[in-house]
Amino acid sequence: MRQILMASALTLATALAAPATARADVFLTPYAGINFAGSTIDKRTNVGAALTWLGKSGFGVEVDMGFIPDFFAPKDREIDLLGDNSVTTLMGNIVFGGTGGGIQPYVSAGAGLMRSQVGSFGEFFDTTDNAFGVNAGAGVRVGGGRFSIKGDVRYFRNITDVDERVLEDVLGDFAFWRATAGLAIRF
Repeated sequence: MRQILMASALTLATALAAPATARADVFLTPYAGINFAGSTIDKRTNVGAALTWLGKSGFGVEVDMGFIPDFFAPKDREIDLLGDNSVTTLMGNIVFGGTGGGIQPYVSAGAGLMRSQVGSFGEFFDTTDNAFGVNAGAGVRVGGGRFSIKGDVRYFRNITDVDERVLEDVLGDFAFWRATAGLAIRF
């Protein structure tokens, strides 16, 4: 009887000490959208992708990379004074949101690289600025299977000084909003 009680106690202790079954979702979301407001001269199309790990509790992490071509050039100009120009963002974010099926709202915030590249007409100047920036936003993922639709709106802001004098004149207090939608693929 004593051996049975000891074996039962050991089995119970082992069961209680074992971690609960872990569950996490990984989403890859290629997206497209527009940027607007802030330093945006005209609304521009942006493209990118986000890789998100979301734990059972709803907390997760995300790596988001976006690209906005011709960010600084006005659309109504016949002569392109700025040449090739773009903004690239690479952000690491903390995410909190729903983990079930149906409609899953979420919020996200993080920091990372904001790379601004400006080249001029006739190559008078050509400069790139790699700056530290932050972003925050909210969105929703609709669908609970392997595929879902994800949409969000985020605010981006450069929080370091611009290195180049030319870019300081172009960028000034650099910030913008971005709205995107994409197909989230769960792994």
